[in-house]
Amino acid sequence: MSGILERLAMRTPLLTDSATGTWFQQRLGIDRVGGECCDQYNVTAPEIVRELYRAKVAAGAELVLTNTFNSTPRRLGEFDLESKAERFNEAGVRLLREVVEEADREVYVGGNVGPTGKIIGQSVTYDETMDSMIRQIRALVRAGVDVLCIETMLQSLESEVAVAAARQVFADEGLVVPLYVTFTFMNRTDGDSGVFRTFFGDTVPQVMEGNEDLLAERRFAGAVALGVDVVGANCTIGIDDAIGVTEEFSHYLSAHDLAGRIWVSAKPNSDVMATMKHEDPEFAAARFERLVGAGAHLIGFCCGSKPEHIAAVARQRKALFGF
Repeated sequence: MSGILERLAMRTPLLTDSATGTWFQQRLGIDRVGGECCDQYNVTAPEIVRELYRAKVAAGAELVLTNTFNSTPRRLGEFDLESKAERFNEAGVRLLREVVEEADREVYVGGNVGPTGKIIGQSVTYDETMDSMIRQIRALVRAGVDVLCIETMLQSLESEVAVAAARQVFADEGLVVPLYVTFTFMNRTDGDSGVFRTFFGDTVPQVMEGNEDLLAERRFAGAVALGVDVVGANCTIGIDDAIGVTEEFSHYLSAHDLAGRIWVSAKPNSDVMATMKHEDPEFAAARFERLVGAGAHLIGFCCGSKPEHIAAVARQRKALFGF
């Protein structure tokens, strides 16, 4: 069993990281960062990227994601940087590996794979998405990640493409790392029977079991059939809604005898999109125990968060679990 899966089997929450874009905006200025692809800093400003990674490790993160969220060639094409994909991904891993090797404890390197920014069946084909994902994932795997973190999947089918791309890379390279896949859910509305749905309308059971993708005219296989190791929600929603989504994942896993085989991640926004409110580190810490009680095995924060959010919940974890 992989190191990170052994850590998850300890049944105490693993802390992952905080927002990357938010940190760069504060460090470099929103005017500059707003017009640039932050992934290029892996090559053009490596010491600043190391500074970001060190801040997350110092706050208590045990899993830090590489600064490669936008580094699929398709997404980089929006910045005329498509040809730089391999360089950005390799450098992102190398810089993080240098930082975690300085740490006085185990810190895992997560290869961050974000969405392409295209919709399968509308602005890109399944095969075109696959080709783009393979290029990024091959670079991440060759550079030496501990886990692949496929996150912020708005279209569930895109996660299937990413997992299929990973499986092909694993076969080609002769190695396997765990697969961590998170989906972006909307805030629950009063008229929706208390059920959370992704941006494309999938419920938690549909994320797990699969559903028809009408735009692509193709069925999404579902996280269970894809054999992922971690599932969950990230981005958009705040902590209270993240607790609700986490409970739905946990109930599904328990009902289908999958608890202990698939782990649940929760990375809510600190700048909540529906309410435009900011949830500060103290707000996050006050709800940490509820998030753990809902069944979250990996806990971190997304847009608007800072390393201080991780530090705050790290203090809560120590109070609850002794470390």
